[in-house]
Amino acid sequence: MPEPIEERGAKELKDILLKGAGYGIRMIVPDGISEEEMFLKLDTLSAEALSLGGGLGVVLDLQGRPLSRPSILRLMSEFIWPKGIKVLSWTAYDAATLENLKALGISTGEPVPEKRRKKDKSTPGALLLIRSLRSGQRVEHDGDVIIIGHVNDGAEVLAGGSICIWGRLKGTAHGGLDGSGEHTVVAGLFEANHIRIGTKVSASLNSDMEWWGKPVIITVEENSLVVRKLRL
Repeated sequence: MPEPIEERGAKELKDILLKGAGYGIRMIVPDGISEEEMFLKLDTLSAEALSLGGGLGVVLDLQGRPLSRPSILRLMSEFIWPKGIKVLSWTAYDAATLENLKALGISTGEPVPEKRRKKDKSTPGALLLIRSLRSGQRVEHDGDVIIIGHVNDGAEVLAGGSICIWGRLKGTAHGGLDGSGEHTVVAGLFEANHIRIGTKVSASLNSDMEWWGKPVIITVEENSLVVRKLRL
């Protein structure tokens, strides 16, 4: 029998953020981490970077981070070029960083949309990640998100559409960021403390649930979250 689960708030984590956009992906690098930590975190995104190389454009958003010319060149030689990432432009709040980018001939500012792509204003495509997410990592996309891997405790997945996790879900999953309850969350092995679809958030969940540690599909029915065991 399906079991309704109650509402509860969710916490926010801060890390490098991959956010879906009309042109492809916006990679937001927070300015509250050191430069060496930035390179370490970017290195963990190698699997996503490989999937982004297939024609999707990327805007590298440096926020208020100050970057010298050698650091910018290092970023390009150690991360962007080896992974074949198509960078549309760079954005930054820091004036010195912008000057350094321009001095190196790098395009800055928001990307100019292509007029011939007007037909693409429909539903965003799905974002496929072939890797697991560690604690502190966060992925956000306007469409559906498919993760072939685990979402570990402390990691977050936020999707405008549905979420499908082939592995274990222990972190936070929020489907239906657009507020709609017409989306689903699927997990190959459910061990999360709470779940959210649209405006509906579960109460605290634990191993007492009969479907804990099993494949599940979660939907919104009659204004309540409902979970069912998934028969694969």
